[in-house]
Order: sequence, then C-alpha cells, then structure tokens
Amino acid sequence: MTNISSLAPVAPVESATFLNTLLSDSAPMICMMSQSTQNAIAPAKTSDKAVVVKDNAPAKFGAKGSWRWELEGSWMNDFDSDNQLQGAWYASWFLIDNFSLDFGPEVAWFSQGGGNTWGAGPAFMFRWHFLARETWSVYADAGVGLMFSGSNVPSGGSSTNFTPRIGVGVSFEVATNARILTGIRWAHISNANLSENNDGRNSIQLYAGISFPF
Repeated sequence: MTNISSLAPVAPVESATFLNTLLSDSAPMICMMSQSTQNAIAPAKTSDKAVVVKDNAPAKFGAKGSWRWELEGSWMNDFDSDNQLQGAWYASWFLIDNFSLDFGPEVAWFSQGGGNTWGAGPAFMFRWHFLARETWSVYADAGVGLMFSGSNVPSGGSSTNFTPRIGVGVSFEVATNARILTGIRWAHISNANLSENNDGRNSIQLYAGISFPF
C-alpha cells in the first residue's frame, strides 16, 4: 500500500517548476506591453521652434504705414490758348488711415504763345480720402511743385516756377490691389515774384492715374 505522506512534496515542486517556466516564457511579452504602455502615455514632443506663418499680402488700401506708387497723366488749359501735358510718378505713404503724403517727379510739355518748351521738377501733395469704402473712395488733395523749364513759362514769366494745386477726385478698384485715381484740380504756375517778371498762369487740370502697392 502506497504511503500518502511520501507523495505530498511532489505537487509543490511541480507547481513551482510550472510557474517558473510560465514566467520565463511570458517575460518578453510583458516587457513589450510595458514599453507600449510607456509610449502611449508619453507626452508628444513639441518643436523648440515656433512655426511662423508669413503673410505677404499687401496692406489694405489706405492703411496707416502702407506704401503705394502711382503713374499719372494730365492735361491743363488756361481757359485760352496755352496747354500743358504732364506725366508724373508719385510714391504715396499713408501717415494715418486714408491720409497720404504723395511725392515724386513731374515732366511737362508746354504749348504756349511765345514758344513751346519742356519742363521737369519735383512735387508733393497731401491727399485725404475722406469718404473711403472697400473698393472706392472720394478724396481731396493739395500740394506744390517746383518746375524747371527750357524757356520761360509763361512766355512772359521765368524758367523756374512754383506749381501749387488743389482739387478733388475719386479712386476705384479695377483689379486686385490696383486702383484708378481720377479728378480735377486748380493748378497755378508762377515764380512767386522771385524773378523780375512774374507773369503767372491759372489752369484747370484733368488727370487720371493708376496706383499699385509697393
């Protein structure tokens, strides 16, 4: 008859062996699961450098600090026989919203009694878009220029003259960032009595130009 007490230690030994084998086989899987869990809960790495999105779109028309340039052509008449054709290239800087300083060179052809002639010189104007909308505006402008000509303008005047002007006009968008400006001005030319003869002239000026952002 078998002695039961002699069989008692066998079960614990076999159980321990089985557990050791199970743990040994499962160790790689447990390590993989642990690593996956760490990866899942680890915070995502963020770049040390912030991404800066550059906006190269031109500023809104009339915005403070923005720059534009304008090509302008005009015709002037003194209500008689003298005419003046003029071209200009202005740079416009908006000091505040809808208020700009415009400056640049002007070139003119004078058709007048006593002899036709060319002229050129710098000019500047202040322009205020007092009624400004998204695609159009109404404005007033005023300024003065200095004109040097090949002969006297008018023929009884001098070859160096001041050219004050004042007027009103409208601007309207014709394409993206492009505007037409057109209007009417009173334009004067004289030497302000800096010469012996000061035969000045008053003219009506009709003009049109196109403006683009820098």
